[in-house]
Amino acid sequence: MQIKSMVAEGDQVAIYFTFEGTHTGIPFHGASATGKNVKFSLMMLLRIADGKIIEKRSHVDKHDILRQLNS
Repeated sequence: MQIKSMVAEGDQVAIYFTFEGTHTGIPFHGASATGKNVKFSLMMLLRIADGKIIEKRSHVDKHDILRQLNS
């Protein structure tokens, strides 16, 4: 995992990550382990109060990952 960008304002933090790895182990949305390398990004928005994460929202393009696994 690599953090590409992080921005904070008020009680919110936005983080943009990229991940790269090999699809092994458990199935991903019906796709059994393929042994293929995949690379994808994730956006996460955190809301923080009293030094604790109290809300987390994230977005990942599952279709991009499945496209890589099925190609």
